[in-house]
Amino acid sequence: MERKVYLLWFGQTVSWTGSAMSFFAIGVWIYETTGKASALSTILFIVAIVGVVTGPFGGVLADRFPRKTLIIIFDLTIAVLMCVIGYFALNDILTLPLLIPFALAFGIFEIAHWTTWSAFLGDVVKKNEVTKVSALFESAEAISVLIGPLGGAFIYSFFGLTGVILVDVISCLFGIATITLFKNKKIETKSELTFKNIYLDLVEAYNWLKKQKGLLSLVLILAICNFLWGFTQVLLPPMILSFTDARGLGIVESSIGVAFLFGSMISLRLADKLQGNLKVAIYMGLLGGLSLVLGSIRPSIILLCIHGVIGGVSGTVQYTVSSGAWLAITTEDIRGRALALRGTIAQMLRPIGVLIAGPLGDYLEFDFYPNNVDLLSPIVGLGPGRGYALLFFIVGVVYVGIWVVNLNNKNLRTLSKQVKEITKES
Repeated sequence: MERKVYLLWFGQTVSWTGSAMSFFAIGVWIYETTGKASALSTILFIVAIVGVVTGPFGGVLADRFPRKTLIIIFDLTIAVLMCVIGYFALNDILTLPLLIPFALAFGIFEIAHWTTWSAFLGDVVKKNEVTKVSALFESAEAISVLIGPLGGAFIYSFFGLTGVILVDVISCLFGIATITLFKNKKIETKSELTFKNIYLDLVEAYNWLKKQKGLLSLVLILAICNFLWGFTQVLLPPMILSFTDARGLGIVESSIGVAFLFGSMISLRLADKLQGNLKVAIYMGLLGGLSLVLGSIRPSIILLCIHGVIGGVSGTVQYTVSSGAWLAITTEDIRGRALALRGTIAQMLRPIGVLIAGPLGDYLEFDFYPNNVDLLSPIVGLGPGRGYALLFFIVGVVYVGIWVVNLNNKNLRTLSKQVKEITKES
């Protein structure tokens, strides 16, 4: 790959780390202000739902306008919104209701940014480098996940929310500067941007995806998997805090962050072998499910850290293989909308998993598990939090089952052949 791609990686690593700091600090501010975790979950749910609904429209824009220009516009818009939040916080007028319209805006512009960004990556490298570039930028995201909360906590403790946002804005401008190194690719469109044409663009992308049976099968499988991961997002904190303190939770979450980084390094090193290898993606899915089962069987920080490492590495490798396949199959004219549909379909069930996990986990923890403790304790152990662990265990078993069923999926095998043929030709 060209050297400027690595400079782009560095700029985005800095920018995404700044964003991770800001969102971490906003989460801390919400909890300190309200004293309720449900307030934060409400904001996150708004962002997720809005992103799912508006995601396809971001894909239309990415296929109609220069992608580099769109990314800069989206980034600057998000930076301005963060500045307004920082101003409100500095003057002590920021409230939770005031954050709701910002959450709506973030849901729109964040998903539009990521959709355009994914399509832009396909523009800056050759077809035989798509898996490598996916792995490279997965490492950037992993670094932001690892450093963002630590840096955000440090800056927040000294300078408050406004200080964190200031760092975020500076890092955003640095990221934009590295994007300007690339030329805009000309986007040819046959018609003006109207409501009717937006609809026709989305129909065209939908019909294209229906013909891509391999990609469609993959994204539908991942949609179900993301639904299950929505459960774990809710269950993990109460399950851990039931037998240890916040330090234990921090250790487990840190292990996941390290695993993301390690997984991206593995993917980058083995990019040529992973390219188009959907069998590896299936095996990584099996490992991810087994890690969930392992993390649930006993109240142990060690077991949960092992779960975090296995789940983080396997998930990162799987995502790299999947992203490489999408970038390889899509062409410039359809890539933005195709990747937007991918994101919408893959994430559409996760918010439902988040909503269901809380009440279902509470029922198992406080009603079902105590009444069936003798039967269930050999599976998930004894003590507080084992009802949550039972649901964690069930999710893991279902997760493994999904990938076992698809071990010999014909559509995925065909997709592997397609990707390998396309990448060899370039």
